[in-house]
Amino acid sequence: MPETLGWIDHMIAARQPSYLVTANLDFAAQASEDVELQRILVEAELVLCDGTPLVWASRLTGKPLRERVAGSDLVPTLAAHAEKMGYKIFLLGGEESVLMRAAENLGRLHPGLPPVRYFSPPFAPLHEFDNDKIIQAIRDAAPDILLVAFGCPKQEKWIYMHYRTLGVPCCVGVGATVDFLAGKVSRAPAWVARIGMEWVYRMLQEPNRLVGRYLKDIVFLVRQSWRESRAITSGGSLAALDRSKVPFAPPEGIEIVQWSGILAAGCAKEFPVPSLRAPFMIDLSCVTSVDSHGLGLLLRVIRRAWAANVVGCFLAPSPAVRVVVEVTRLDRILPFASDMEEARKMIAADVAAVKARPVTSELDGAVIFKLPPRIAAEIAESYGQSVRSTWETRPELREIVFDLAETKFIDSSGLGFFIRSHRMVGQRTGGRLRLINLQDNVANVIKVAKLDSVLLPRP
Repeated sequence: MPETLGWIDHMIAARQPSYLVTANLDFAAQASEDVELQRILVEAELVLCDGTPLVWASRLTGKPLRERVAGSDLVPTLAAHAEKMGYKIFLLGGEESVLMRAAENLGRLHPGLPPVRYFSPPFAPLHEFDNDKIIQAIRDAAPDILLVAFGCPKQEKWIYMHYRTLGVPCCVGVGATVDFLAGKVSRAPAWVARIGMEWVYRMLQEPNRLVGRYLKDIVFLVRQSWRESRAITSGGSLAALDRSKVPFAPPEGIEIVQWSGILAAGCAKEFPVPSLRAPFMIDLSCVTSVDSHGLGLLLRVIRRAWAANVVGCFLAPSPAVRVVVEVTRLDRILPFASDMEEARKMIAADVAAVKARPVTSELDGAVIFKLPPRIAAEIAESYGQSVRSTWETRPELREIVFDLAETKFIDSSGLGFFIRSHRMVGQRTGGRLRLINLQDNVANVIKVAKLDSVLLPRP
């Protein structure tokens, strides 16, 4: 907890928009199925373990998490810290009466805390929120800490969609913690929390809602822990090296570094990292084994690249690497290329996408928009304006086609863009929106949001 408060102090001092995640076992289980939520975890400034079963499981790996830092513990502690530091807190989500009581209780417990502002938007799906109104309320308050209580994963997806434009240095999804602050829901006694049984206490409070979920989560934990342990243990025996597809000279203008040997705890500092001054490739063909610390290094490098708006990929991963990233499903997030030609094409597409300019063509009364590799808030806004302008100025058009052949990731902003486009074309007689060449990751986000019947109708 003290380290967490120190990290939050650093985030606030830096004044860069960022967010942290409190992840419990159910969060992990959802992220294994929801590629958007997994991407949110990867890009978070800090991920805290909010689940006692995850702490227990980590002890079996030989790399134990030191302690659980629960959101329900963090928020009261953070409020006391905010009083000391003069930080401003904003509450978002939940019933207005609950937010009001939570704000009043925080003010009563911490009289030196700046007045806690709050906003309760009407309940709606993410793509139907009045985000302009929400964002304006937050920007007017200019908080240092934003606590969002829409429930998981809705709150994390909303934060991911908007944190860059909010100007808030520390955004946190807190779920039911606001109910605890307001006194609407009681927390487990301290002794129950100390022995790691708070989840049992909550299950007994809401058995109809939580029993089935917890059973599913425990099955996930056992299965996934076994699969990951087996993959990491067997990785070394699969590490046959093949340099035939990896030429020594990279394409002009692309930096290439090579990692070889054991990518594990204690070895990470030995590996060279890209300068991030140009597009890059990291050759993984000679990595003989990888563990969770090695995966952490892969994630840190690519997060730094995303933050610097530099494109890059991992080239020719050895079997030892591939078996681990596939069992953890990080192959959905991390950019891997099997050979130099695939890597070159991947980087060229990503470099072109940075410019975010729509590429269109026409065929038989339809306009085709070729969409970029990644569709998040900024892209969704700029492409949405272009699609609307094209449709409204061309009354003879009857179809808009989104070509997603190069699109590897969309978030809920992208879903909102699709839904708005679908509604717009549906208002014209015979008008329709069609998505073609879907990648698995894009289809996953659509299906998790239960929008496949709208956006992916059967022929």
